[in-house]
Amino acid sequence: MIHIAICDDDPRSAGLVESLILDNRERFSEKIDMSVYFSAERFVEALGQGSIFDIIFMDIEMGGMDGIMAGHVLRADDANDPAQLFYISSYEQYHLQLFDVRPSGFIKKPVGQKSLLDKLIPAVQKAIRIRQQGKQHFLPVQLKGKERLVPLRDIHYLESRIRRISLMTRDGEIQYYGTLGEEARKLPSGYFIRIHQSYIVNFYSVKEISARRIVLITGDELPVSEKNSIPVRKAYMKFRGNLA
Repeated sequence: MIHIAICDDDPRSAGLVESLILDNRERFSEKIDMSVYFSAERFVEALGQGSIFDIIFMDIEMGGMDGIMAGHVLRADDANDPAQLFYISSYEQYHLQLFDVRPSGFIKKPVGQKSLLDKLIPAVQKAIRIRQQGKQHFLPVQLKGKERLVPLRDIHYLESRIRRISLMTRDGEIQYYGTLGEEARKLPSGYFIRIHQSYIVNFYSVKEISARRIVLITGDELPVSEKNSIPVRKAYMKFRGNLA
């Protein structure tokens, strides 16, 4: 699924862009999910709550925070580097100010179908390529009907709690429905390993390891089951050897 954000404080302008995308969504091989924000503040708030977008259509001049400042907030988080940001405006004098937020393009108002599709079609194709290439570096997680990609490097461990997964990351805990078996199939076996019926650990987060216990760099202590004790230690030694 391709996630698109539209940010414009003019409901008519935002609605026009939304309608043009909806009218052409059958052109694409993946489903399109859209979120519309009528202020830059609401868009930034969504980013702070973990929303990740593949494509963003952003007005520049808005009451309160403008689109350029919202673009700086977007680019301040490395997780948003793949996002394609298109600015929409009646004015073209902003080009130099947009340099630092690395926009993918500019659409002049009023937005027409051709000018939008000239940007949208290649942007969706690029987003699909990025997603296919990048999924090997992320764990896809379903949260409230939306897919969130969690960088593997940020994961410390996963814990299973009766059909719910607690994903412990650098930024805190993420909870969602699933099983460890399902998640294990999505994770690289070279440095993620199941140490217990209820735990999968990222070896990069391990500080100490013994026959029946693992201590993480976070200070968390996790049990190693008896049947997994030897395989876990062998896997960890192989992991350490590959780092040398």
